[in-house]
Amino acid sequence: MMALDFQVLFGLLLYFGLSPFTMEASKHLGDVLHESDLRFWSIDHIAWMGAATILVRIGRVLALNAKTSQARRKWRAMFFALTTITILAGIPWPGLSYGRPLFRSW
Repeated sequence: MMALDFQVLFGLLLYFGLSPFTMEASKHLGDVLHESDLRFWSIDHIAWMGAATILVRIGRVLALNAKTSQARRKWRAMFFALTTITILAGIPWPGLSYGRPLFRSW
């Protein structure tokens, strides 16, 4: 969960302060909604990752409040799976119109 928290922190720094792309997209939100590439980066991606962060937090609370160790494992496994699926849905996979390469060559 801490790794996800750091990833969210760095993502928010990029989204709100360091990315000229999202700064420009926030100025022209009406145009962004009509173009799928821009919409993914300015709305969809942050929504998927925000949902994943919320899911991991819910799973943690439910696991901490469970009465038995078996119930704790069940909650953790279920919400880990849901969080992983949510993160995978929000990744800009190569081959999609908004996709990015998995490994950048430098």
